[in-house]
Amino acid sequence: MLIKDRMSIYVELKKGLTRVRSRNPDEKLERREAILDAAEEAFIQQRFDKTSMNSIAQSAGFSRGLLYVYFHDKEDIHIGLCARAGDLLHQRMAQYTEKCATGFIAMAALGEAYLDFYYHERDYFRILTLASGLANIKHNAEKEITPSQQAFIAAEKRIMTLMASCVQRGIDDHSVDTNVITDPMKTAMYMRGSLHGLIMLQDAGGSSLFDIEGIDRQAWLAQCKTLISRAMAPK
Repeated sequence: MLIKDRMSIYVELKKGLTRVRSRNPDEKLERREAILDAAEEAFIQQRFDKTSMNSIAQSAGFSRGLLYVYFHDKEDIHIGLCARAGDLLHQRMAQYTEKCATGFIAMAALGEAYLDFYYHERDYFRILTLASGLANIKHNAEKEITPSQQAFIAAEKRIMTLMASCVQRGIDDHSVDTNVITDPMKTAMYMRGSLHGLIMLQDAGGSSLFDIEGIDRQAWLAQCKTLISRAMAPK
């Protein structure tokens, strides 16, 4: 970046900080959400790697300098979108598991919720998937964590806590194989990792083994979810 450009951003940043300090929390949140809305549209239409801070600023109707007041960089904006996606996934899981009679049924419902999230919120699913390739979030240094990272970590904790609680229900009511399932959080991580990986395997565009072999992706995912559930059922 040229020195001139850096100075321009610095001047805009100082102006932006002055304006932000004068705004109430609702106005700040509204601007932050407007930036995320613009970034979401840009990432979906242009892909993350082809989207610039300039294009996000133009879409949001703000200066580029103002974006840096609310977000550290483009990756930080993406993490903010990941927090949105995580909240949506948690809401869906909570709805699917709310009235389940046993822990095992609740665990199976988690899989249904995850597939439903993929089918109906595919862009958010892909936004979450990309998060693993971005800069590592330092969990042991709270003062270095940005608001976007804090929101994403909180969303992830809610998801995994809900999943682990369903596993714990299964252990408590003996609706799962307690000889194998002893650690709720590790089991929850296995469930999520397995299903997420399977979804990604069949999500690739273009010709693939699924097309070559004539495998119906949706039926295959449903079968895989069933196999994961059976592996945890009492023998």
